[in-house]
Amino acid sequence: MRTAGSVNTACQLVAVIFQLQSLQQFGGVSATHIDWTMVPYIRKSFYKHFRDGIVWVEHRILDCTPPDGVDVTDLAIDGKFYKDLECPNAYDYAMIMTEREIYQAVEGLYHNLNTLQSRSGNQLPFTSLNYGTCTLPEGRMFTKALLDVSIEGLGKLHKTAIFPCGIFQKMKGVNDKGSPNYDLYRLALESTSKRLYPNYANVDWSGNAGYDRNDPTTYFSTMGCRTVNGADINVEPGVNPQRKDGRGNICPVTIILPTIAMEAREKVFEEDGIKGLSTDLSLNVKCIDTFMELLDKMIHDARDMLIERFEYICSQDPSSAKFMYENNTMSGYHPEEGIRSALKHGTLVIGQLGLAEALQILIGCD
Repeated sequence: MRTAGSVNTACQLVAVIFQLQSLQQFGGVSATHIDWTMVPYIRKSFYKHFRDGIVWVEHRILDCTPPDGVDVTDLAIDGKFYKDLECPNAYDYAMIMTEREIYQAVEGLYHNLNTLQSRSGNQLPFTSLNYGTCTLPEGRMFTKALLDVSIEGLGKLHKTAIFPCGIFQKMKGVNDKGSPNYDLYRLALESTSKRLYPNYANVDWSGNAGYDRNDPTTYFSTMGCRTVNGADINVEPGVNPQRKDGRGNICPVTIILPTIAMEAREKVFEEDGIKGLSTDLSLNVKCIDTFMELLDKMIHDARDMLIERFEYICSQDPSSAKFMYENNTMSGYHPEEGIRSALKHGTLVIGQLGLAEALQILIGCD
């Protein structure tokens, strides 16, 4: 595929890439910093609209070719290049048309991601968009459009979108009170109150320590409401271990805590010859101790299961996920080393569910 020549085309390609990637894997797909990603395509669109404005609004013939060695994507829409051309009417026209195109592009992206189907037949690809940290005017325009479209809803009935799952990346000095994107944070809160999305990710979380504020690919980002990559223990030379792009959770195992709690309580009561309910606090302590022993064994079993699954996945031929490896959506792939070269940068995940219920079983309250 060619690089997109406008923000409208770029958003269409995002939907295509999301769907194609979802056919290569299980689980969801996420854009880790889509506000930063869209900046060059917004600049391409703005430049086209500006050239049109010179002809149709200013009624002039003017050479607005960028200087040698400068690409259109290097031209910030509020930068010196456009100011020096002194075409205020063309500039205003370009700004209006670009804002309109961004909104329509995002609207199209939302509709695409709520109508495309995954290989299961009638299920939408699980998709997520992370945004909120880009303070460039182009990135701010895109984030605003994402939130405006979310608030507007889909179709004639203005339904809440199922996908994409929005994740607003909260960052000190960027979108907290008194910072450049605080207005977008407030708009995000409005969207959450009306449409459930976006969720929120704390970029400055201690678990993401070592990220580079000058590199959005290292910002804390998620897929959906819970899936996240930690630091890369197999990081390649010169790459920040916190880099999130091109990485993913290779496989998960979820531990069902209430089941373990029931097993622990049954074991303790059986040992003590108790039938039915008991209010003995010492038994609660024994239940918790037994629960922790069973949980420890389950964690080790989960680890062994994950490693076995990882080895099996790594034994697959690259042709089983051709799109993924040809387009580097899972980065680090070296053909001579096999697909393990890319998958080793991902994570193996132990999850848990039912903590409140487990505590009810163990000690009678959550």
